[in-house]
Amino acid sequence: MLSQNVAVLDACAVAAAVVLCVFLRRRGQKSLPRPPGPPGRPIIGNLLQIPSTRLWERAAEWGKEYGDLIFIEAVGMPILIINSYETAVELVNKRSSIYSSRPHITMPCDLEKWGWKTSLVPYGDELRRQRYYLHRFFQSPKVLNYIEIQMKETHTMLKRVLEDPDDYGKYVRRLPGSVILMNVYGHKVDSEDDSFMKVAEASVKSNAEANNYLFLDFLPMLRYLPRWFPGVNFHKVAEEGLRLSQSFRNDPIETTKRKLSDGTARECMTTMLFNENTNEDGSIKEEQTFCDAAATAYLGGSSTSVTAIMTFILAMLKNPEVQRKAQEEIDAVVGNERLPLFGDREQLPYVRAVCTEVLRWEIITPLAPPHSTTTDDEFRGYSIPSGTMVLINSWAMTRDENMYPEPTKFKPERWLPGGIKGVMNPARPEDIAFGYGRRVCPGQSWAEHILFIAASSILASFNIEKATGPDGIPIPPNDDYAPDFIRSVGPSKCKITPRSEKIASLIRQTIVD
Repeated sequence: MLSQNVAVLDACAVAAAVVLCVFLRRRGQKSLPRPPGPPGRPIIGNLLQIPSTRLWERAAEWGKEYGDLIFIEAVGMPILIINSYETAVELVNKRSSIYSSRPHITMPCDLEKWGWKTSLVPYGDELRRQRYYLHRFFQSPKVLNYIEIQMKETHTMLKRVLEDPDDYGKYVRRLPGSVILMNVYGHKVDSEDDSFMKVAEASVKSNAEANNYLFLDFLPMLRYLPRWFPGVNFHKVAEEGLRLSQSFRNDPIETTKRKLSDGTARECMTTMLFNENTNEDGSIKEEQTFCDAAATAYLGGSSTSVTAIMTFILAMLKNPEVQRKAQEEIDAVVGNERLPLFGDREQLPYVRAVCTEVLRWEIITPLAPPHSTTTDDEFRGYSIPSGTMVLINSWAMTRDENMYPEPTKFKPERWLPGGIKGVMNPARPEDIAFGYGRRVCPGQSWAEHILFIAASSILASFNIEKATGPDGIPIPPNDDYAPDFIRSVGPSKCKITPRSEKIASLIRQTIVD
């Protein structure tokens, strides 16, 4: 009986705190019209209308009624959803001084301690310093010579797929992670059980799962609910996220330091920065800043590029005529005496168009990482208050029929000269997929390079076809994307075979374990 009374008192205290929180948020706000949006309820606003998954689809539906700018509230927290590319450019690019910060999200920032990641750091000096290091090493392939490593690891992937095509998903997942670990920490991945790779995979899942606990931001007092309170499980999830964030942030860099000390370290981003930033007295300038930037690159390189390559393979399964055209172009330019090189890129416009269409067709981040306004703003006669969480609906943009006729179809021809009739200057998927303004992804060049070399090498080496069941009927490809903020898709049952014995021999000769 006593525990029940305590639970009731706790619930009442939380409810009172929520009402107070909403009152304080609204107090003093200017009485100016907000952008249109679905009507909410007293106190809680639109909280019950926000789905736990696929918010981008709900927002697109709202857009049919309210337009490309949608304003909602969740217990006093203002949220602005942008459904069109043009509006995102107008606000987030052209007014980047207002729209470049990040909201402070309770689960990843406070409870799991991921707030050090460049992608979560608020706009300011620390963000500028971290982005400086990332831009320096990833915008120019020459600094890290990451092109050579990307090519070598791609060839390793080809050999693994040649030997074990049914498990191609495992080797695709390994590719970006093995490259980024060598780029950032000089760490060579020698097995599928590599501890750093496993921590990266677990961390990507943990980051995705954290998005299921946004209610802690709408109702911040709920974070103080005790473990025994009915339905409470975020404490356990947060503890695992905290363990991963500490391991992810510290273990690779400590290994690098140890190798530097004993003289076994390979040249990479972190070794260069340690050497450059070590003072005469042995102290290291901005050590935590560049280490955090490096760990962010490690996490980013271990996630989105995997989905891009898996999406490419899915697209080839579903569109054999596209696969055939791309292979014909590669045969004409590259021939069959070698594998594609980065130097072939300009002579392979159709393959480049395939890569561009991959980024549009199944957008990897349907909602771009949220931005936050740092001051009040006014747009189209509407007031956008300071502290508004700004969500950019990339999914809706890539399905805009005005820019992309037949948006659900995979059509690389869109990106060839004269490919889209009647459409003037459609937004390129790269401009949507890699972010906006002062938060654009520093690893864009790295990601575009690895997608190109992986796609062109797979096309040159293999035919990808649907598998057939015992009844002789083709097995449908797996296009069941996880509905997370960073989507992922598993492998399909398919038939991957070398295009010739000559190419199989070439793959075996290229890689010597």
